[in-house]
Amino acid sequence: MPAIGSILLASTDPGRLRAWYEQAFGVAADPDGFLRLGGVGLLIDGRDDVADVPAEPARVILNVHVDDAPATASHLGDLGVTWHAPLEYRPGPGAWFGTAVDPDGNYLQIIELTSEYWKARRDRARQSGTGSLAAGSVSGRLPAQDLDRARRFYSEKLGLEPVETRPGGLRYQCEFGTFALFESAGRPSGEHTQLAWQVGDVDAVVAELKARGVEFEAVDVPGLKTVDGIAEVEGNYPSAGGIGERAAWFRDSEGNLIGLGEAKRARPGPR
Repeated sequence: MPAIGSILLASTDPGRLRAWYEQAFGVAADPDGFLRLGGVGLLIDGRDDVADVPAEPARVILNVHVDDAPATASHLGDLGVTWHAPLEYRPGPGAWFGTAVDPDGNYLQIIELTSEYWKARRDRARQSGTGSLAAGSVSGRLPAQDLDRARRFYSEKLGLEPVETRPGGLRYQCEFGTFALFESAGRPSGEHTQLAWQVGDVDAVVAELKARGVEFEAVDVPGLKTVDGIAEVEGNYPSAGGIGERAAWFRDSEGNLIGLGEAKRARPGPR
């Protein structure tokens, strides 16, 4: 299924613009140069086919959702931002909206969806017959008896760092989706996949993780057998775009069973 994974924001002075966004939202570019704002990466890059200032800044507006719009607006004010539309609360949708102008002249809309907004959305979901959960978002939770040990495993073996921490919990943000580790006295059963990544090249990912010291599960049961850590799985969901799946499994430091999957594509027929 197609998905917007990143946005390219062109500039004649990308270094200046990138530094402003980093300061404005407290983020730093990842090794590929993307600023991770939620699940979508913002890439600010130089191009020689754009003007210093956009001719129609309203044509494409970056919507940045924040937890506290007044605080964000105050911070942007301290940076000397110009407001195209000052921050205001709109009771209809139950949300804060404000449109700032970045140093290149692009429009940047700050949005905070309040509890009133989410209540109204849940009410709409119930009226449509889909239920409240259909209007929510979902993410994974994994128990950890030793949170420090788990954090080291996910950092050293998987190359993942939490984007947010709290007492007893670590939250991780991937390009698509989030998951959290939480401190727990209980042990996972480890008898089924508890969290899975869909990847584009399972061979490359398995090779990378093996090089980091991850040990993959050997499976040999009727209808499912791993070879060099990877199994051929029959069938797949149509939305995954495949006719089957190539999969691999490993356990984290806490015994949670983690899966990797790559959709198997149908070969094109003769033309």
